[in-house]
Amino acid sequence: MLHYEQLKAKQQRLQNTIDQLENRITAVQPTQLSDHFRIPYAQALNASQLQAVCNIDGKALVIAGAGSGKTRILTYRVSFLLENKIAANTILLLTFTRKSALEIKHRVMNLLGDQAAQHITSGTFHGFCHMLLSRYSQLLNLSAQFTVLDQTDSTEALAFIKKDMIIPKKNNTIFPKKNTLYKILSSSKNTLISPEIYIETHYPDLITYTDKIVEIFKQYETYKKNNHLYDYDDLIQTVAEHLKNNSEFKQLIQARYHHIMVDEYQDTNLPQKELIDLLAEQPSCALMVVGDDNQSIYAFRGANYENILRFGETYHEATLIKLEQNYRSTPHILNFINAIADQMTLSYKKKLFSDQIVQGMKPTYTRFMQEKQEATWIAEQIEHYQKSLSFHEMAVLFRAAYQSNFIQIELMKRHIPFTMVGGIKFIEKRHIKDILAYFRVIWNTSDFISWHRILLLLPGIGPSAAKKMVQHIVTEKTGFRALKSSAYFKKEVIQTLYAVFQKIEASLSLLDTFDYIEQYYIEQLKQLEDDWRIRIEDFKILKQLCLEHSTLHLFLAQLALDPPNEMQALSQNNDSGSDGVTLSTIHSAKGLEWDTVFILALLDGQTPHYKTLEDPEKLEEERKLFYVACSRAKNRLHLTSPYHAATYTHFFDQPSQFITELDPSSLNWIDTPALFDL
Repeated sequence: MLHYEQLKAKQQRLQNTIDQLENRITAVQPTQLSDHFRIPYAQALNASQLQAVCNIDGKALVIAGAGSGKTRILTYRVSFLLENKIAANTILLLTFTRKSALEIKHRVMNLLGDQAAQHITSGTFHGFCHMLLSRYSQLLNLSAQFTVLDQTDSTEALAFIKKDMIIPKKNNTIFPKKNTLYKILSSSKNTLISPEIYIETHYPDLITYTDKIVEIFKQYETYKKNNHLYDYDDLIQTVAEHLKNNSEFKQLIQARYHHIMVDEYQDTNLPQKELIDLLAEQPSCALMVVGDDNQSIYAFRGANYENILRFGETYHEATLIKLEQNYRSTPHILNFINAIADQMTLSYKKKLFSDQIVQGMKPTYTRFMQEKQEATWIAEQIEHYQKSLSFHEMAVLFRAAYQSNFIQIELMKRHIPFTMVGGIKFIEKRHIKDILAYFRVIWNTSDFISWHRILLLLPGIGPSAAKKMVQHIVTEKTGFRALKSSAYFKKEVIQTLYAVFQKIEASLSLLDTFDYIEQYYIEQLKQLEDDWRIRIEDFKILKQLCLEHSTLHLFLAQLALDPPNEMQALSQNNDSGSDGVTLSTIHSAKGLEWDTVFILALLDGQTPHYKTLEDPEKLEEERKLFYVACSRAKNRLHLTSPYHAATYTHFFDQPSQFITELDPSSLNWIDTPALFDL
């Protein structure tokens, strides 16, 4: 945490930068459009949206308030570029999910009635960089046969390296576990801070282990380099390094992309900003970034809120465009979220408004004696609203997953269907990691983490034997054939595994490969998990991905860079369809919307989290988190809390300061639930 004087100086610098860009904002002017365009832009867009779509030269920052049509302007801007005869392959659209990129492409194709949008380059930062490293591997002197490690793979690799090291205990401090090691390494990369300094500033209790931690990181980097592996953070930083140091590569890429658009710019980290700046550094490159500084809530995974605030500092001639007309929420809800925004320390000035005539109901804040009563009341309201709404039009949001325990129990008791967003991610499930390990060693025979995982599944093969066999396989460099020359080949389980790989080698398609692996692995899973019948339902998703991809490389790339989430898994496995209330953490709810939203556990120390109360920057992000939660609601917003709640270490009994700091007239405060009248 910065000292008070340092923080004030930093805030002043950022405010000056914001003010300078605010001073360059120009009034929205009528846009002259050709009569020959297929799309009636002036009729389809409001004045600010039209300005963002039609000003296709130079650098521009679009501040898109919640529900103001961010996806709409990206869609129409791509369409406008194509209608202006801009070559599709010179357009680059970077988003934070592959789904968003595909949605924009499909909307453009529907608007224009042709397939031109298919040829634009679009996708996530990681997907884009993966494509560049694959396509230009020869120019960059890299192996095209590389594998991308997801977070779990990276964590396991660090644990594997740590296991072989002798680490004496120091000062009664425990050496960090594998997840902490990964967090330190990834965070230091995403903040462009050395591991040594990152440990000193964020993990001071681990300073005595700095040398050993750094040694593990060095071995991890060597392991990746020797085996043609990249983790998530490597993809972006590797491309950025080559753009800085390889002039031929830089000229090729900069000559290719003349129009660049970036979605959710407030969520970018420093390496992502550096990548964008390198791609767009030529004055002739048109760059438009879209985002909302009020919704910057991902600092915990490296996002830097300063990127969007300092855009005018990076691009001195940039244009600032604001989208403030909201198409989602009622005026009463907008008044409330505007009041939250007014409490934010640093932000671009904006006031969301709606042209809705009906004001709707004011947000409510209701307090209850206990958490159980809070959950009971929410369930009762859901039952009441279900008379006119589907369950999927309602959501219950919370700061942390454990806060949903009482509401889950209450909904189950009443047989109200719900979807819990959170828990173990699809790609991190044990059976998914197991079955993907087979695909990984087919693609990259040197992937010793995947080999180790496969061998440990076999009865009679322990950690020592698995390690020896992996070393033999990696040394031989003949892939699964090395099993035959192993000292353990006499074991029946190794012979059976060898036979499976022979079948895979002879398979004619990715789907055939999957069928062989699935058939073999299910017999193992039966011995490992009692709920194997439930688990194998998840394999339907993998099978569908095999049908969608022509090569193993593309199949593995999508699973690493844009894996299915738990919502996709649920809908895939639920043949009867899903109409359930959504239960979600606020972080997972960003970008979504519902007719009716309940936000529970609004006590100071819970929301905002008690660990942020003494840090102004962290507290500001908590306020933005609350803003995001409230702005998900279209027609009804219900805020609730018990009078008190406790954890093992803390007791909370004050309403959230995010509520008490607001004008009381912005919501209905109800201390006696019985008096609440629908």
